[in-house]
Amino acid sequence: MTVQTALRSYISESGESMRALSLRAHLNPKAVSDMLNIPGLRPRHKSLVALSNATGVDLVSAAGFETMTYAELLRRLEKQGYHSLCSRVRTMLRKADWTPETKPVCRRDVIEYFETHNAASFGVASGTYATYKSDVLKALTIAMGRQRSRNVTDIGGEHGALHTAIAESQLPQSYKLISGSFLLYLHDRGLALPDITRDVLAAYYAHRLEISSKTEAKCRAHVAEIAHMITTLSAHEAFRQFRLPAVKHPFSDGRDKYKLDDTLIAPILEDFDRHITPWARGDISRSGETRNAFIAQLDAEDTDVSEKKARLRAARTAKRKRSGKPERAEGKSDADKLARNGFLTRKSQWSDRTLVTRRGYVTSLAKAIIAATEIVPDSLEELCDPEFLEAAADALADANQGAFSSGYVASVLKTMKKIARDYYEAQPEPLEVINDLIARHRVANRGIAPRNKAKLRQFTDPRIRKLLNMSDVVVAGVNADIAKRRKAWRKKHGVAPKNADVMTPALAQDVMAALAHDILLARAPRTSNVVNCLLDWISWQEGKARIVVPSTEVKMRGADDPDLVIPLFESTSRLLRKYLDTIRPIIIRQGDEDNPYLFPSQAADHQFEPGRSYASLLGRVARLVSRHVGVAINPHLYRHLIGWIWLKDSIDNLPAVQRLLGHESLQTTLDHYAELDESLVLDKWQDWINQEKTSQ
Repeated sequence: MTVQTALRSYISESGESMRALSLRAHLNPKAVSDMLNIPGLRPRHKSLVALSNATGVDLVSAAGFETMTYAELLRRLEKQGYHSLCSRVRTMLRKADWTPETKPVCRRDVIEYFETHNAASFGVASGTYATYKSDVLKALTIAMGRQRSRNVTDIGGEHGALHTAIAESQLPQSYKLISGSFLLYLHDRGLALPDITRDVLAAYYAHRLEISSKTEAKCRAHVAEIAHMITTLSAHEAFRQFRLPAVKHPFSDGRDKYKLDDTLIAPILEDFDRHITPWARGDISRSGETRNAFIAQLDAEDTDVSEKKARLRAARTAKRKRSGKPERAEGKSDADKLARNGFLTRKSQWSDRTLVTRRGYVTSLAKAIIAATEIVPDSLEELCDPEFLEAAADALADANQGAFSSGYVASVLKTMKKIARDYYEAQPEPLEVINDLIARHRVANRGIAPRNKAKLRQFTDPRIRKLLNMSDVVVAGVNADIAKRRKAWRKKHGVAPKNADVMTPALAQDVMAALAHDILLARAPRTSNVVNCLLDWISWQEGKARIVVPSTEVKMRGADDPDLVIPLFESTSRLLRKYLDTIRPIIIRQGDEDNPYLFPSQAADHQFEPGRSYASLLGRVARLVSRHVGVAINPHLYRHLIGWIWLKDSIDNLPAVQRLLGHESLQTTLDHYAELDESLVLDKWQDWINQEKTSQ
């Protein structure tokens, strides 16, 4: 019996989905699907062990695995005289906390370990880290007898001719780089170019996993790029002679768990787009009346206004318009009238980003119920029915199991409750049932998500110091690179160029990321307020800068709330001044001279549009944190991280952290940090005990 046969039998008998089984075994959500659907894929030993534990079926024996422990590998290397490689392997085992006597040797485990860690977390320089990875993989190759030899230059025929044609064309250089190994694979197996199919690409993916030093994710991306390249060449006139087919890659879309046609839920999404979207933005009431018409009616009723007051209102409207605020400030009485007439008030409206997220919630919920029951809701209002919601929520919960508890299902249900209550005006009884559903799916923890808590706990004191000093280190590296480039230029041309003449886009983007990092440290603003920061928001006083974010651009603030003021450190202000004077003018592209953003777009030429911000800036910041600090984070974690750093210094800083992060109440701050690290309280308790003992 094969692994595939055993798994299919288990799934058929249990009724459990492939995704649910993968997650229950703490594997990649696509692990079981890949094992069953990709020809020639040889599952890893640890994956089979995890699935054996989850299913109660001995899949390791079915795969016929012969495992070698690292202790045996080290003995083989010592016997052959590879003492230096043994030292490298032992260091990796110690850093990874793997026990040599029990840990099976697996090439992919090693690749993924080095991919998910970096030089900073390993405690060595980046060059040394690369050497460690290379030497450990070399040790595995020697001990396990694997050799990598031939390359595409050793072959001829149509496969070699295609590679030559790609290399000599004006197509992207990446096509030449990625095509060689695939064409060699086809040649060695006697597969003609017109015979390339999805199954051939699936088998090639399994082959890449066996021979490549890249992670599964990168092997998957490589095969997807090959599929795109072959399809592109199939329609290219210069490559018509090779008779290449248009072909899809063998991987499913990981975002679609249910593989259902969107036409099934088209009426539901049409309801959302036509009715919920304009209502949630505040443009119309639930009855369809426009906001502008209603406001005009309110103004028409207010006829007893003097000429001076009319001029005053006009002046205030113009000022609000210049600052990016709504032209008309809604007072409390206006808000009450709007709410009574079915409009959402400013604080209750959804931003465009929130609308995209919540449309995704509706899509997931609708597909979940169809997949679980084969019953298709006719409309969004029907989907809001408690019985439909209960069935859909249970199916959604099964599909989203993972290593960390998640509040996703509860968030989806809260969205549906808002739509049912505020748009469809549901009665109290069904709303109470929805409340019970939300309580059932609410995760036990409060505040910061468990996944983010695990990340925060990785920030030890040394790593916190590295984080706080990161912008200085990054800028120093940029200056050193510029000095090196100027020296090389002077040696070649006899004259030293200006700094601006040797500034590359990559160096400028590092400076932008360092500046964004310091802005995030200054007051932990929302990531959107950093990326979309306008030049007009910056003001200066005695050499120090501050950024004033209009209240309407700040989450949970309305037009009548105070603006968010971000005072910058003195060092950050100097960096900002230098950036504005010398670096930003260099990176502004032709035709984008009037770009209003502090961080203008750095998109590739074929994706560039003038007047846009640098959308992926905070991704670059996160990569710098990973490289210099040794922890992989998402940019939003900065808000939690700053509070965490200050509270680690003293629990007495809790009220100050509340003000810094802009929480409305101290309870919100407590909810975020109470469960993060009990040592925050225990250390304080021990200090009190020591003080009491000393006084006695």
